[in-house]
Amino acid sequence: MDIQLPQDQRSAIEALVSTGRFGSVQEAVSEGVRLLVSNEKLREAVQIGIDQADNGELHDHDTVFGQLKAMAAKAAGE
Repeated sequence: MDIQLPQDQRSAIEALVSTGRFGSVQEAVSEGVRLLVSNEKLREAVQIGIDQADNGELHDHDTVFGQLKAMAAKAAGE
Protein backbone atom coordinates (compact mmCIF):
# COMPACT_ATOMS: atom_id res chain seq x y z
CA MET A 1 0.00 0.00 0.00
CA ASP A 2 1.32 3.39 -0.93
CA ILE A 3 0.03 6.36 1.05
CA GLN A 4 0.70 10.07 0.82
CA LEU A 5 0.80 12.14 4.00
CA PRO A 6 0.86 15.90 4.46
CA GLN A 7 4.34 17.28 5.12
CA ASP A 8 3.64 18.01 8.80
CA GLN A 9 2.59 14.39 9.41
CA ARG A 10 5.60 13.04 7.50
CA SER A 11 7.88 15.25 9.56
CA ALA A 12 6.27 14.10 12.80
CA ILE A 13 6.72 10.44 11.87
CA GLU A 14 10.31 10.98 10.74
CA ALA A 15 11.06 12.74 14.04
CA LEU A 16 9.64 9.79 16.00
CA VAL A 17 11.80 7.40 14.00
CA SER A 18 14.93 9.54 14.34
CA THR A 19 14.57 9.70 18.13
CA GLY A 20 14.28 5.92 18.30
CA ARG A 21 10.66 5.87 19.43
CA PHE A 22 9.92 3.69 16.38
CA GLY A 23 12.29 1.55 14.37
CA SER A 24 10.85 2.60 11.03
CA VAL A 25 8.24 4.73 9.34
CA GLN A 26 6.18 1.58 8.82
CA GLU A 27 6.19 0.83 12.58
CA ALA A 28 5.06 4.38 13.35
CA VAL A 29 2.26 4.29 10.79
CA SER A 30 1.19 0.83 12.02
CA GLU A 31 0.94 2.20 15.56
CA GLY A 32 -1.18 5.07 14.25
CA VAL A 33 -3.53 2.64 12.53
CA ARG A 34 -3.70 0.48 15.68
CA LEU A 35 -4.66 3.55 17.71
CA LEU A 36 -7.27 4.55 15.13
CA VAL A 37 -8.88 1.11 15.28
CA SER A 38 -8.78 1.18 19.09
CA ASN A 39 -10.37 4.63 19.10
CA GLU A 40 -13.16 3.46 16.82
CA LYS A 41 -13.87 0.46 19.06
CA LEU A 42 -14.01 2.78 22.06
CA ARG A 43 -16.35 5.14 20.19
CA GLU A 44 -18.66 2.20 19.41
CA ALA A 45 -18.63 1.05 23.06
CA VAL A 46 -19.45 4.56 24.25
CA GLN A 47 -22.33 4.77 21.78
CA ILE A 48 -23.69 1.47 23.11
CA GLY A 49 -23.58 2.95 26.61
CA ILE A 50 -25.32 6.12 25.47
CA ASP A 51 -28.01 4.06 23.75
CA GLN A 52 -28.49 1.94 26.87
CA ALA A 53 -28.78 5.05 29.04
CA ASP A 54 -31.29 6.55 26.62
CA ASN A 55 -33.33 3.34 26.96
CA GLY A 56 -33.22 3.51 30.76
CA GLU A 57 -30.81 0.57 31.08
CA LEU A 58 -28.82 2.07 33.95
CA HIS A 59 -27.19 0.61 37.07
CA ASP A 60 -27.00 2.40 40.38
CA HIS A 61 -23.72 3.47 42.00
CA ASP A 62 -23.66 0.70 44.62
CA THR A 63 -24.18 -2.05 42.05
CA VAL A 64 -21.44 -0.77 39.73
CA PHE A 65 -18.86 -0.23 42.46
CA GLY A 66 -19.71 -3.55 44.06
CA GLN A 67 -19.01 -5.28 40.75
CA LEU A 68 -15.78 -3.33 40.29
CA LYS A 69 -14.57 -4.23 43.79
CA ALA A 70 -15.36 -7.90 43.15
CA MET A 71 -13.46 -7.79 39.85
CA ALA A 72 -10.45 -6.12 41.53
CA ALA A 73 -10.45 -8.66 44.34
CA LYS A 74 -10.59 -11.52 41.85
CA ALA A 75 -7.74 -10.00 39.82
CA ALA A 76 -5.67 -9.62 43.00
CA GLY A 77 -6.25 -13.28 43.82
CA GLU A 78 -8.35 -12.70 46.91
